[in-house]
Amino acid sequence: MTTEFSGALAPRGSTAVVLGDSPGCATVLGTLIAVGVEVEEEARGTAPDICVAVLTGSSVLGSRSRGGLPRQRLAAIADRMAERGTGRMVLVTDAGGGVHTGADPSEAADRAADLAWWRHLAARSASRGVVANQIRVGLAPFLSHELEPVRTGSVLQHLPLRRVARPGDLACALVQLISTGCAYTVGETLPLDGGLTLNLIPPLREPKPWTPPREPEAALADRFSLAGRTALVIGASSGIGAESAAELARRGADVVLVARREPELRAVAERIGGRPVVADVRDTEAILDSVDGIDLLVYAAGVFGLDGAAETRARSMEVNFRAYAEICDALVDRWRESGTRGSIVGVCSVGAEVVPVQRMESYGASKAAMVQYTRCLAVSAGRDGIRANCVAPGIVDTPMSEWVAPAFRDAWTARIPLGSVGTPPDVASFVAFLASDAASHVTGSLVHVDGGFTLGGLPPLGEQ
Repeated sequence: MTTEFSGALAPRGSTAVVLGDSPGCATVLGTLIAVGVEVEEEARGTAPDICVAVLTGSSVLGSRSRGGLPRQRLAAIADRMAERGTGRMVLVTDAGGGVHTGADPSEAADRAADLAWWRHLAARSASRGVVANQIRVGLAPFLSHELEPVRTGSVLQHLPLRRVARPGDLACALVQLISTGCAYTVGETLPLDGGLTLNLIPPLREPKPWTPPREPEAALADRFSLAGRTALVIGASSGIGAESAAELARRGADVVLVARREPELRAVAERIGGRPVVADVRDTEAILDSVDGIDLLVYAAGVFGLDGAAETRARSMEVNFRAYAEICDALVDRWRESGTRGSIVGVCSVGAEVVPVQRMESYGASKAAMVQYTRCLAVSAGRDGIRANCVAPGIVDTPMSEWVAPAFRDAWTARIPLGSVGTPPDVASFVAFLASDAASHVTGSLVHVDGGFTLGGLPPLGEQ
C-alpha cells in the first residue's frame, strides 16, 4: 500500500471477519471497506488478516446486553492466524472503565471475565505473530446507548471533553489498531471515552440536556492528517523524539525540533525539513521565547539514571517532569487565549507503573509524576478543547537503552509476550495518532507500546 504517511492504514487487499450483533458492527464494516479491506464471511480452515469482535450493550449506558464473547470461535481464528504467523485482532466494547453503581453486578462480572479472557488471548498469541488489542467506547448513541437527554447531559458533565463518542472516533481508533504502525502494542485498551475514567466530579449545577451534533464528521484521512498544524518536538535529536518528528512531518505538520546536541539535531532537521532550535530542555523560557504558533506538543526528552549518584533525583525530576510541566502550562495558557484546540503527547515509560530494576526510585517517580500531571491537565484543559495524553514505551532500541546489559536485555525480552524489543517507529505511530484529530475523543490516557510487558505475569517457566 502507498500512502503519504506510514502506519495510518492496513495494507489494501487484507481480509477481515467481523463477529457480533451490536449496532457498532455497521461502523466497523464501513471502516474496513473504506480503507480497502475485504470483509468476508468466516470460513473454517482459513485465516483472515484481521478479526474484529464487537461486544457492546452496557445497561448503565442505556443499552441492552448482547451476551458474551464467542470465545471458541475467536480462539480458533487466533490459532489459524498463528499458523500463518501474522494477524490482527481487535475487540470493541463498552465494558470496563470502572465499577458503576447503577450496573447489574452479574452483567459486569460476565464482561470482566470476557475482558480478562481477551487479554490472556492477546498475551498467548503475541509470540506467534498475532497482535490483539481492544477499544473501550464510552457513551455512544450510535451503539444504541439510549439515555434520556437530561441523563446524557449528566454523563457528559463527568467528561473533560464533554461530548459523546461518534462513529468517526471508533473508525479512527480501529484504523490505528489494525495499521502497520501498531505492531508493538499488545493487549492494550484504547479508551475512546472523552476522559470518563479520570473520574471528574461534575460541577454542582443542573445538567444541560444533550442534543445531537449537527456538524458532519471529518473524513477519515483528514483526521489522521496534520497538514496546516505546527508541532513542537522536544528531545528530537535521536531515538523516539527524532522518529516522532519525522512521522509528524510525513503527516503534513510543520515541525520545530528542540534538543541540546546541535550536530544531531541539525541532521534530523535537514532530513525531515524541520526547524531546529538548539536549547537545553531545562531552559524552558528560552524554548518558549523562540517558538510561536504551536498547536501540537510532543515531549520526548528524558533521562534515565539509577539512584546512588547525588544528582540523579534532581536531574530526573528536572528533565522528566518539571520542564515538561512548565512548557505544557505555558502552551495551554497561550491556547486558551487564542482559542486553539491544542494537543499534548508526553513520552513517558513503563517505569511510571512497574519496577523492572532496582534503584529506579527517582526515575520511576519522575515518570509517574509526568503521567499524573498529564491526567490532571486533561481535566483542567478539556473544557477548552485541549487534549493531553501519554505514551509509555517499554524497552526500545534507542541510545537511552544502550546501558542495558545483554543478559538483562534477554531477561526483559522473556517477560514480553511479543518476544522482542520495540523500535522508535512503533512509538511514533501512537504519538502521531494521539496528536491528531483521529484521537479527538481520547484524553488523559496512557497508551503502552511495550509488546505486552505491562500485562504482567511471569514468562513461561518450562518444565518443573
